[in-house]
Amino acid sequence: MTDGLWGNVTMTKETNRPALRVGATILTLAAVPPDSVLAQQAFALDPVTLAETDETGTEIATGDADDSGTTALGADAVQIRSDGSGDANTALTSLPNVQYRDTPFDSGVNVDDILDLKPLEFSISGGRVSGNAIRLNGTGIGSATGNTHPHTSEDLSRQTGNPGTYSFYGLHSQTQFVPSAMVDSIEVRDSNISAEYGGFEGGVVDYTLTQPDAARASGKVSLSFQNDALVHYRLGTEDGDNPDRVPKPDFSKREVSAEFNQPLGENTAVIFGFGRRMAEATKAKEPQYRPLTADDDSRSDFWRLSLAHEFENGDQLELNGYLTDYSQGWDSPWTQDYHLDVETRNLSLDASYTRQLGGFDLGPASLSNVKLTLGAVHQDNEASNSTDQNTFLSWFGSYFSTLRGQSYHTDAFDAWCDTPDTPSAAEDYHACRRGGYGSKSYSDTRNRIEAELEADLGGGRFKFGAYVERVDARQSGDGFTSYTSSTYLDASDPFGSFTCPAGDPACIDDQYLRARIVQDAYDISTDATLAEAYLEYDRSFGDFGLRGGLRFSYNDVLKNTDIAPRLSASWTPGPDFAVVAGANRYFSGEYISYAIHDALPRGANERRSHDATTGEVGAWTPFLDLGSYSYTQDGLKTPYVDETSLAVMYRDAWTRGTWRLKLIDRQGRDQFARSADSTGSNNLLSNDGTTEYRSVSLEYEKRWRGGGALDDVGLYLSGVWADSDMSNDTYFGDEGDIGDDEFIWYDGRSYTRNEFDQRTGRRDIPVRATVELGSNWKNGRFGLGVGADVSFAYTGVRNTDERETHSHPTYGARTHDVYEDYEFDTAVSAFLTARVRLAQLRGGDLDLNVKVANLFDDTGGGTATDSNPWIPGRSFYVGTTYSW
Repeated sequence: MTDGLWGNVTMTKETNRPALRVGATILTLAAVPPDSVLAQQAFALDPVTLAETDETGTEIATGDADDSGTTALGADAVQIRSDGSGDANTALTSLPNVQYRDTPFDSGVNVDDILDLKPLEFSISGGRVSGNAIRLNGTGIGSATGNTHPHTSEDLSRQTGNPGTYSFYGLHSQTQFVPSAMVDSIEVRDSNISAEYGGFEGGVVDYTLTQPDAARASGKVSLSFQNDALVHYRLGTEDGDNPDRVPKPDFSKREVSAEFNQPLGENTAVIFGFGRRMAEATKAKEPQYRPLTADDDSRSDFWRLSLAHEFENGDQLELNGYLTDYSQGWDSPWTQDYHLDVETRNLSLDASYTRQLGGFDLGPASLSNVKLTLGAVHQDNEASNSTDQNTFLSWFGSYFSTLRGQSYHTDAFDAWCDTPDTPSAAEDYHACRRGGYGSKSYSDTRNRIEAELEADLGGGRFKFGAYVERVDARQSGDGFTSYTSSTYLDASDPFGSFTCPAGDPACIDDQYLRARIVQDAYDISTDATLAEAYLEYDRSFGDFGLRGGLRFSYNDVLKNTDIAPRLSASWTPGPDFAVVAGANRYFSGEYISYAIHDALPRGANERRSHDATTGEVGAWTPFLDLGSYSYTQDGLKTPYVDETSLAVMYRDAWTRGTWRLKLIDRQGRDQFARSADSTGSNNLLSNDGTTEYRSVSLEYEKRWRGGGALDDVGLYLSGVWADSDMSNDTYFGDEGDIGDDEFIWYDGRSYTRNEFDQRTGRRDIPVRATVELGSNWKNGRFGLGVGADVSFAYTGVRNTDERETHSHPTYGARTHDVYEDYEFDTAVSAFLTARVRLAQLRGGDLDLNVKVANLFDDTGGGTATDSNPWIPGRSFYVGTTYSW
């Protein structure tokens, strides 16, 4: 029992869960007491403001003044904040220093967006989306590849033609895709982060699932559903028209999850869980193809098995297994028969043993409350792009040019590609494409051993930890042959006739393809070893507190020994006020990403023509060998971010709510960037990249216990101004020289996508605000959560949906998307979550759940393109939950 300023709080097994540190029934504010009461550490407790429930809202004061950059989301907050799709990551998007992929210049959605069930990618405090440390129950689940591939500049949902020749789709920054229904809490650290955490330049996110409980059997089964009838779509093009006659998305989505907790004795329990998200959709293909539509589906499965045992002496053993099995089908609208299966299968196994060692007398110093934790992790991760097509052919079905005086039409492909035989415009052509680019696969195996020691030392708390990790990675591909560049029979040209070679797949009577790329099958592998260690000491001196730490890391890829200092100082003159300043360095953990993608072959370009006299189509001759993609060179430094932060936390006398004012300044140095002397076949890395991030945020949080029908109500408010800048937005640099990049024409100048991002920043909305209100009624029979995300007006850029040919200073004449300045209006996206207890069945509760996103049907200032004209407005998810 702890004596606080407002009374006594009894800490029980239920309210003292490590995931939330101070449990589901306390609010905290920074304070550093005298050494004599060090065990009560940092925050006064307020028992009268929280309901007696395991469900919690948003907490911005989580138990330690030095954790000034930590925010905890309880189960209620996760459900209120998430978009209802079952993706737990969507609950993070309204946090002040979390940014996600924001494309106001192309806010339209298509069925491939809907079929993409991978978790939302997000950035924290200006870091790259692959630059976060993602953890599940304390175990790292970050991807070794990140979410970036050297040849993949666009997602499948944004392909406006064939997918990239060498592209690999479906990579993600995290390996486990956890359904939101199975998440018990989330902790997000965006600044002033302890030396305990490493391998990131963004932030740390720790998902906590329900823990095994030996007290009683329990469980939960959840179902939810959405289809296109539950979404209001609006045309978002500038003129409100739909010139390409793109149909509204036609889809259905379902989610099911189940968890079962079973005691196996007084001190042992096991949890089994399974979650599945499913989506089905129909998409239109280009009108010349038969059939006119394609049916695709996707599935994301998550399995977990956890065992916890407490020995008679208090030692603890935990075993966890997680499996993500993801599959998404994709049919190209631009090719008659190109189907791609994007699949991911990731397994994570971990074990930890915790022993309380008591105390040790070391002569001049003594250790007490010593705790030793030993752990081991094994992970197998696989990703694949599978297709039964490894030959691609791009024909003309018809071609009409008034300007050139040319006219061509063939009926050779009418069985599967029926193109018009008369023009509908001065320049009118229709392609007939078949085939694909072969299958590709990626896999890695990661093994890790770790140890952590904690102890009270000299009036403070000491921590030391170390681990070693081994990664073995492999990439392979079937290879392919791609035929393009049509030469067709022109009746007006007496020298234009030709004769096809026998058995030539790229030649018919009136047309042949004169360019091809041949990529041989490949199988490449790499490995890496990483060693890290940290030490940290936390001590209070009256009203002042100090936490200092160092983190050491070494890997045999970059061969750098990196030392990251971490320092946090606090001043707490009373239980209702604290000031915390931090100075920290964070080193990137993406040390192996470029090594994994090194030596990828890109094939050989070949050309041919026909003899004007004999008409014979000649043999293929070499034109350009692009060789292997290379990033290997010595002397690279490890990218890092230097951060200074200041936080002021205050509990006001009127509402007894907690306020947090936070200032963050980050300067990224030695960032990987494409060197100036790189070429298309040898893309050299340099440390010339830089990043900057600055933000000012203000938050308020309070939970009140109600009276009468109202059980409790919690309120969270936040506002943030943020600005970011970077010299290069991608780990791998520009790909314009091989045609994989997107070119943009803006303000009279040509840019690659990455150059454009450098000029405009990350297009973050500069000023945002969030309000979240959660409540429970009638002893938990009813629950209601409402909130809103506000994006204030700002000047940005948008895609005009026009395409023009301009010259880039490096890559020459290219087709460009034309962008322009645009004044985006203030937008308010309100959301509502409601729960009604329908019945109590055999000791369990049956609830009806309703989620409404974009409650007021406000599409804000976002605009859509002709190819993706539909913007979603108000949408509903409905579901049920049975828990016991």
